[in-house]
Amino acid sequence: MEREHQRVPYAVAIQFRSASAFLIAYSVNLSRGGLFLETQHDLPIGTPLELSFEIPGAGTVGLGGQVAWRRGPESPEGPAGLGVEFADITATLSSVIDRLVSDYQGLQVLIYAHDGKDRTSLTRMVKSIVSSAEIILAADARVAETLLTDDVDLAVIDLDGDPEGGLAAIRLARGLNTPVPAIALASTKRLRDHARAAGADELTGNPPGFEELQVAVVRGLSRPIAVR
Repeated sequence: MEREHQRVPYAVAIQFRSASAFLIAYSVNLSRGGLFLETQHDLPIGTPLELSFEIPGAGTVGLGGQVAWRRGPESPEGPAGLGVEFADITATLSSVIDRLVSDYQGLQVLIYAHDGKDRTSLTRMVKSIVSSAEIILAADARVAETLLTDDVDLAVIDLDGDPEGGLAAIRLARGLNTPVPAIALASTKRLRDHARAAGADELTGNPPGFEELQVAVVRGLSRPIAVR
């Protein structure tokens, strides 16, 4: 009698930068029963997955799911990756979410912009997107580099006023022990290309529209630092 072949799910390890990053990912994605994984690995729709979430302050949590949709590397809609659908996450994550929410201490967002009016405008927009955020302001590259530490959850960097200083800040954010997600604001494609090469996680025009910045902030804050 032949042995029946079993479908062996792929194992995916997902590491979040902070508990705050996981909470945001949960509120905008996981609570709806799915998650987008930015990855170059291409798996067929329907492929079963075992996901292991590494969450600071909560340890490792496992969930099962399957590939619901895919996005290729040449798609104009966004980065390549897999859309994962979960069957039921409430029982698995409810106690974890309760514990993380009770310990939640807010977010720190660094805004680096050379122009004072731009700093004020960006501060207002970011506070409208994440009302609990503590905003840290920098008017020049040296101050930005001093303030850019592992404690910062997100860096919003205006490149137009000081392109070289802004690009240096992006490289610093990516080079920290725990990389800080960086959003680059630039009015030209050339600057945005330089920002991407420097390691920016998100790119917007400058000045950005509210919805454009909102999408970039939420994606930057909630993106895992590693998908393996």
